[in-house]
Amino acid sequence: MKVLPELDLPVELAKLKARGWIPSDRKGDTGIGKTIEDCLGIKENPLSQPDCTYHGIPVEIKAHRIKAQSMITLFTLEAGTRNLNDVQLMQKYGYQNGKGRRALKVTLTTNAFIPQGLKLETNNSIEIVDRTGNKLWIWSVSDIKLKLHNLCVVYCESKKEKDREQFSVQKAVLVSDLNEQCFFNLVRDSLVKIDLRMHTKETGVSRNRGTAFRTPNFEELAKCYRNRTELLS
Repeated sequence: MKVLPELDLPVELAKLKARGWIPSDRKGDTGIGKTIEDCLGIKENPLSQPDCTYHGIPVEIKAHRIKAQSMITLFTLEAGTRNLNDVQLMQKYGYQNGKGRRALKVTLTTNAFIPQGLKLETNNSIEIVDRTGNKLWIWSVSDIKLKLHNLCVVYCESKKEKDREQFSVQKAVLVSDLNEQCFFNLVRDSLVKIDLRMHTKETGVSRNRGTAFRTPNFEELAKCYRNRTELLS
């Protein structure tokens, strides 16, 4: 694991707020978050690592568009236990896409089985299961805790100018000490969904864009933390 940068988040985020409108470096859902990381000098890190430390505590930074109505990607994380690999999963449960390749680009919830015969279940873990009860992929408590244990949520206003998104930092909170059961309850209630985003290449190997945990309601996630500290207001 690489050494994480130690940041005085209230000070550094106040500097970003003072800059006013900042052009996003990247299009799409992750554009603001990536730009904030660039501004803070945070280099892209492995998916299993947080972004920085604050007072010695590892912290993951997430940007939130204040008026956004779309789904928010919380993180991407492959299951710690996989009884089928990507290609095996696509061969058994996938479909043929427009290019004649096996693919599995679907959204999973606990509500009902999708046409491909998959859904989510939650017990002391989060599981992808099929209609016969086979547990295909499993995320444990420790898998989830690794990505969400301490979270700095940066709330931003957003606007478009000449087809480029700009944002302004408004406030930031640090939520810490995740109640994992509360998070699992969000999955159970379909307030957190899982997107599979994979297809096979011409060579037959998998092209996986990352299994995404997404939510339409960031505030419900924030309620799953035992501690909340206002870093910027």
